[in-house]
Amino acid sequence: MVKKALLTYVLAAGVLLGPLSTAGWAADGRGGGHARAENRPVGVVESKAPLNVREKPTVYSGVVKQLHPHERVLLECQKRGGWVDGNPVWYRLHGSKGWVSARYVHNLQPVRPC
Repeated sequence: MVKKALLTYVLAAGVLLGPLSTAGWAADGRGGGHARAENRPVGVVESKAPLNVREKPTVYSGVVKQLHPHERVLLECQKRGGWVDGNPVWYRLHGSKGWVSARYVHNLQPVRPC
């Protein structure tokens, strides 16, 4: 009986506190934003070195900025572009005019086409 009551309490606390735990993700990965509140897919940079954000979805385009390994970013949409290590998919970053190769960004939710 006590175990059942404890389990119910823990589950209720998880339901109430669960949405609060993701409210701190930011578009630039440094905190302070509300990625989940904007209902945008989140991605994590999976490179060992800083990842170049490009003006267009190709490696021949100019670099706008760089993202750090393990940084969380908001993804706007996906599009086919120049191939990077066998992957032609690129993600447009939300709130930026930049593109990153899907080869180096792991999407945590599905990303809509552009």
